[in-house]
Amino acid sequence: MKISFITPFYDGNKYMPKYQEMMGKNEEKLKASNKVDGTDLSMEVILVNDSPGIAIRLSGIYAGRENWHIITNEKNSGIHASRVAGLKAATGDVICFLDQDDRIKPEAAFEFLLAAGRHPYHVIVANGDFETGNELHRIYRTEAHKAMVGDLSAYIRVGTQIISPGQCAIPRSVIPEFWCENILGRNGADDYFLWLLLLGQGIGFFYLDRNLYIHSYTGDNLSADTKVTDDSTYEFIDLLKNSSFLSDDEQKKLRRMISYKAEFRRSGIFKKMGLTLKNMDIFTANLLYKLRTKTPYGYNR
Repeated sequence: MKISFITPFYDGNKYMPKYQEMMGKNEEKLKASNKVDGTDLSMEVILVNDSPGIAIRLSGIYAGRENWHIITNEKNSGIHASRVAGLKAATGDVICFLDQDDRIKPEAAFEFLLAAGRHPYHVIVANGDFETGNELHRIYRTEAHKAMVGDLSAYIRVGTQIISPGQCAIPRSVIPEFWCENILGRNGADDYFLWLLLLGQGIGFFYLDRNLYIHSYTGDNLSADTKVTDDSTYEFIDLLKNSSFLSDDEQKKLRRMISYKAEFRRSGIFKKMGLTLKNMDIFTANLLYKLRTKTPYGYNR
């Protein structure tokens, strides 16, 4: 079984030394397991250059290696288009979409592949940390939160339950063509789009209780920019009108949740109160969510 790590690259050579080291350690772990346990686990690395005017610099031991591939977009096309380009070139049974500044533990590929073999046709969602400033926060802190990784209602009433696709291993065979064919023009929510499509068609999500991943909120990624992410989310909600993945009622609730939170963030105290009274069901769902999951403010979109 093989896992393909697909990473969009945008002017990211400063990340490549640590990226190479991280991927190299994962390769070493897989080779050691194959030798000791007689398994047949492997990985490939696909870097999609979305800044075609800048060459990706890899050290000699990685440049030209047959399981490391570089794809260069003809023009800057965005994160979603780059992930799809990498997916089309991938040969792995399962896919992990990493950001160029993400970090995974040396055993991540091994753990993902073991879990994928035991839980076929499921999205494997691992635990990890997200980094803000000099602090690390555990993603899933409670059993209630862990149980929500595959709960469609939570994604509609509260927001995405996955910090980044870098903490996930996705069976290539279940990734919808609809996601590959409907590329978002705005960066930020193509992963949320993917989770909703998968959950909407009944794909199971399996929580892997391993701390395998660290996601950094930096000036170079869009995860902390809620305005950008909201605009990207509105874009895919419009696309969902032309599909059967979510019911009309689910789509309306999703749009209302995103709109309520977006307006709440930019409003004064009195307007916040009025908005909440009009959306008491959403407010209540999110309040209960915070109490049950013990997540910090701003975790969910």
